[in-house]
Amino acid sequence: MPRLSRKDEHIINRLKQSTGLADFSDIHFIHNCLPERDLDEVTLETTLLGASLRSPLFINALTGGTPLARRVNAILAGAARECGLPMAVGSQMAALENPGVVGTFEIARKIYPDGSLWANIGSYATPMMARRAVAMIDAQALQIHLNIPQELAMPEGDRRFRGALKRIAGIAAAVPTPVIVKEVGFGIAREQALLLVEAGVAAIDVSGWGGTNFLALEGRRSRRRLSREMLSWGLPTAVSLLEVISAAGGRAGIIASGGMFSSLNIAKALALGADAIGLAGLPLRLALRGGRRVLVRAIRRLEEELRMIMLMTGSSTLGELRRAPLVITGFTGEWMDRRGIRLSREERVSPPV
Repeated sequence: MPRLSRKDEHIINRLKQSTGLADFSDIHFIHNCLPERDLDEVTLETTLLGASLRSPLFINALTGGTPLARRVNAILAGAARECGLPMAVGSQMAALENPGVVGTFEIARKIYPDGSLWANIGSYATPMMARRAVAMIDAQALQIHLNIPQELAMPEGDRRFRGALKRIAGIAAAVPTPVIVKEVGFGIAREQALLLVEAGVAAIDVSGWGGTNFLALEGRRSRRRLSREMLSWGLPTAVSLLEVISAAGGRAGIIASGGMFSSLNIAKALALGADAIGLAGLPLRLALRGGRRVLVRAIRRLEEELRMIMLMTGSSTLGELRRAPLVITGFTGEWMDRRGIRLSREERVSPPV
């Protein structure tokens, strides 16, 4: 089946693609040499979608639908359980069309029976399909992914996108769980963030440019050469995060993903106002090349370094980190200026000159 064979091709080609890193180099912390805190006071606790979490990290949507995908989801669920993190499964559209592959998604719930699992569907799904996806894994939230550039790059991809916002609103009104709308690596701008909030979504995952490049991935898969300019399409994660926070901060949960596997970049995203951080490319690579134990060690190292960074800014909680002074320079500062973006806590952010 084309959709199922594509799942494994995505996994294989992701491993071949060099892992991107979100660029937060224009966001600068100011070192605090007198933090008046002890490291054991620093906590990573946060709240997202009305639930308390011990850490702002979670494993973002990756895959499902094939034996290889089942293996990946089993490893990811085991790591999520050991680290106490939420986990999103990959798009369940394959399982909604083919009940024979439901088990490749259900494995996550079997391994992580008491955990927070998030379902995942495309924006062309119906409310009934959304409810089935949630029930399939007894999900605590539902992701709706937006992936127009990827679809356009696929020879077999969709070409008709009219009505997506209306369908999202219908799903948000129909499912029993909070709805998260996420991009897949091209970012979300403030204009669309406002529309999504008005449509009733509970959280927005910016998933900006800087991680897995699905234009490059689909080009490799279909042996279709895309220009360098096309491959650079999208809003960088840091810029998209600022766009979405300026529009939807306080009105919806804000999630940063897209190349987020540097502890310093994670800290910067949280300081800007992200409520949680999605990890995808890094968990996939470590799951297949090192297994659960290697992935767990990497997650714990990120959390340890994040706590160190927080202390060095004088912060013992994520709330205090969001009040730590920042300086925004370069391209990101110029973008903010040209787009008229000002954060709600403007007194702690040095505005672009």
